Amino acid sequence: MPTVFGLIANHASLKLMPVYLAFFFILLLVMISKTEKLCHNK
Repeated sequence: MPTVFGLIANHASLKLMPVYLAFFFILLLVMISKTEKLCHNK
């Protein structure tokens, strides 16, 4: 993940860091929710 942000920061700006972190945080929450639903059904 840090290397991906490094590539993004080289072409854009470090101001994208909060957006980058928010994206992965939302992705994390979605994956946790899907995992809980999958495991709860079994």
